[in-house]
Amino acid sequence: MKFTETLYRSALILLLVLLGAIQPLHAQDSLAKYANEELLDKAFQTRQRFYLTYLEKRKLNEDEQKMLYQDLGSSLISDGVLDSAMHYYQKLDTLASKTKDDFQAFVAKISVAEVLYRQKEYTRSQQFFEAAQQYIAKFPEGRERILADAEYSYFYYLSGKFDLYVAENEKNLKAMNTLLEQRNLDNYERLYLIMSKVTLEVFLAKGYIMQEQFDQAASYLQDAKALLDKHFPNEVHLMGIDQQLGMGQLHLFKKEYEQANTYLKEVIQLGEENNHKEYTYKAHVFLAIAQYQQGNYQAALQEAEAAIQGKIGVADYIDFEMESLRYAYLSAKELGETEKVMEYSRQFIEQDAALNDNKKSNFVNSFINNLEVNKLEDDLKKKSETNYLLRYSLFGFGFLILGLILFGYYQLRENKKIKVKIREYMAKLDEPEEALEPQDTPEEEEVQAIQPESKPRVEEIDEKTTRILEKLKDFEHGDLFVDSKMSLAFLASYLGTNTITLSKVINTHKQMNFNDYINGLRIRYIIERIKNEPQFEQYKIAYLAEVSGFSSHSIFSKAFKKSTGVTPSQFLEYLKEEASQV
Repeated sequence: MKFTETLYRSALILLLVLLGAIQPLHAQDSLAKYANEELLDKAFQTRQRFYLTYLEKRKLNEDEQKMLYQDLGSSLISDGVLDSAMHYYQKLDTLASKTKDDFQAFVAKISVAEVLYRQKEYTRSQQFFEAAQQYIAKFPEGRERILADAEYSYFYYLSGKFDLYVAENEKNLKAMNTLLEQRNLDNYERLYLIMSKVTLEVFLAKGYIMQEQFDQAASYLQDAKALLDKHFPNEVHLMGIDQQLGMGQLHLFKKEYEQANTYLKEVIQLGEENNHKEYTYKAHVFLAIAQYQQGNYQAALQEAEAAIQGKIGVADYIDFEMESLRYAYLSAKELGETEKVMEYSRQFIEQDAALNDNKKSNFVNSFINNLEVNKLEDDLKKKSETNYLLRYSLFGFGFLILGLILFGYYQLRENKKIKVKIREYMAKLDEPEEALEPQDTPEEEEVQAIQPESKPRVEEIDEKTTRILEKLKDFEHGDLFVDSKMSLAFLASYLGTNTITLSKVINTHKQMNFNDYINGLRIRYIIERIKNEPQFEQYKIAYLAEVSGFSSHSIFSKAFKKSTGVTPSQFLEYLKEEASQV
């Protein structure tokens, strides 16, 4: 995102390199011999922060201090050290205000907005974006105003307003092209404007990708590549890596996974070689998605875990942290790695709840897995059909009212029964073994009522059975049972016994068959999570079913009602009603 100051310094460094004015610093060289401006240039060229920390100890004038704070903030934010970056941007803001420097005040506020967004403080981030906007009109017509306007427009991208983002930057690109058409430009000025154009084209391409206008995106990315190859050959630039990442994202969203792999692997290599952690992180996430979609689950898990371990806060509409967790979970599930499945699903759920934005959290998934909602069919009828329906609507309205009254009375009675069942079940949760027992249906209750009481069966429990029961108790207090691949054979092997013995122990001492036993544990597990983690009340039943280990919505609902006496929907409705009365 941050390119206003980066472009200026990048062009300056490029010019100095071309002229041979900057040489790499060897270990034996002393920093003391370099002027302040040279240290700033070397820090930018090599991306080594120790030049800046050394410079911070020197006595600097106000302009040098502002440049130092700006560069330190940029370096720290790129490495994900957000609190320290915030510290320097706030110092820059204070100094800019003191010296009435509108340009640096804009840079400071837009940078603070970026840091806050990376820290997921979205409301405060928006406030600083809006505070930065006031300075743009104060800039003279030309490149500074164009770049400032482009940087401010990134707020539209972060808000998901891709149409506004694209429109603003099409306007900015047109203005930049007008500047490039001037004949009196020196070489430095032209290179600076060309790099600015490359930046705008890459940003526009990403906006078009998010709008699924892939041809337009490809055109801008190809033009940016051509400009870089022509004017900056054999040089590795930030925007060059960003252009490669854009190509990888383009092919990924077009489901051209092999082509995406090529670009993304190159971004990872360039990012690691040039210490661009953010681009490396993003490429690992995108590559994990591409590998998963190709069925390369081990490779996908490896890429997702690399992203998780190298996590860095980024300012993007795409939530890369959630995508890394999503594909780590999905890949681990395909590979049967239960512990990782549980850990990554837990982390994903926590992030999903914190984000609280279903559209954003599923944005990439909707591209890759075609989850976009189908358009509604046109429900307008022909005039003759409309008139026909209108003729009978009043007649049916009276019957509808009567039916609603009767239904309301019936529903009221049923709701009272449901509340009683739920309260009874919730009370049993403190008694684990009883809580696992399925609730009797009305038909079962009638059968029991006409049968004579049977004497309780007393058996002597041998040492082997006692050992199995103790292991089952430990098993019940874990969460291995939520693995959708759980079976009698798996559990028997896990407990160190055989299926016949285990089945007999469960039937005799748990008084239910294996399926009811596992389903009861799963239902208790998901109810405990719903009770203790309020965000679970907002999730769809299909998701609750998956989290608790059921293979389908219908099987989960059937097991839920058998264990609790009510459906999942009735249970969630009861909890919401209870919460509203607190």
